[in-house]
Amino acid sequence: MKKILGIVILFLTTSVFAEDAVKVCPNMFKVIAENETTRVIKFTQKKGESCPMHTHGPLAVYVIKPGKLTYIMPDGTKKEGPKLKAGDAFLRPATEHEHAPAGAESVAILVETK
Repeated sequence: MKKILGIVILFLTTSVFAEDAVKVCPNMFKVIAENETTRVIKFTQKKGESCPMHTHGPLAVYVIKPGKLTYIMPDGTKKEGPKLKAGDAFLRPATEHEHAPAGAESVAILVETK
């Protein structure tokens, strides 16, 4: 009985974790290069598009076209994305969030470590 309960708890625990951004929103996150440690992703979020809860590994981000992004964190709080311009770059630790509908189109190149 304990073994069955343990399996059920493990299943329920793992099923609540968000999935990888590429799997959750493949129309927004396109892998353009990948090896066993790193992947390069083109991110495009059009005005009005959203993306459900997902995860990212640690990222380096290069902005091609800045937009207005709002993130919804796992606890439900909203966080405005940084104000950026084309050519800006920044580093971000691993994260979990969802994208609220975008106020303007955003395009960036993400270099993500696995």
